[in-house]
Amino acid sequence: MTLQARLLADLARLTTALDSSTVDLAQLVDRLLSDIDAAVAAVVSITLTVIVDGEYFEVSASTGGSADRMPASSLRITLADPHRTGTQKHLLILSGTAGALTDFAADVSRSLGLGVDSAVLDRHLRGAGESGSTECGSHALASVSEVNQAIGVLIAGGRSAVEGRAELHRLAAQSGTPTAEVARRTLRDARGWFPPQAP
Repeated sequence: MTLQARLLADLARLTTALDSSTVDLAQLVDRLLSDIDAAVAAVVSITLTVIVDGEYFEVSASTGGSADRMPASSLRITLADPHRTGTQKHLLILSGTAGALTDFAADVSRSLGLGVDSAVLDRHLRGAGESGSTECGSHALASVSEVNQAIGVLIAGGRSAVEGRAELHRLAAQSGTPTAEVARRTLRDARGWFPPQAP
């Protein structure tokens, strides 16, 4: 499994933004893929999803022939971080071989000390009662887009981008709703007055 040029470029930009001489995100992702590739037969794709205050961020890699290979087994691992509230991390691995992830799931759960519900086998295959990763990804992108649009509305009202994002998070915490829902409300409210009408 190899990383696409666009993903490598994005990871390089994120590494630069971290401003750390000890972190190379592309190298870390490549090592993760190599380890999983060596441990699991016929890997189709690997997707890491991080949800921070209702905003989705996703990194995904797939094999060259994954479009022609239907997943026959799946493993979704929830990676808990007791020090970060409001953050969720999920790793989804799809394999083209039935049962290929059973031993891997047991090994990972034992080595990371995960709870019994943290590793879920074969519930994330298309046609297995789940909507599929494409729909989930589309929903995630729509939520991120709405948050960014709402920040744009707040920028138009005089706030900076940082202040706009902070305000959305403040309103979400105050109302106990996800940031994406607060963004949707902000956009609905803004439609009544924005953009200003020309004289």
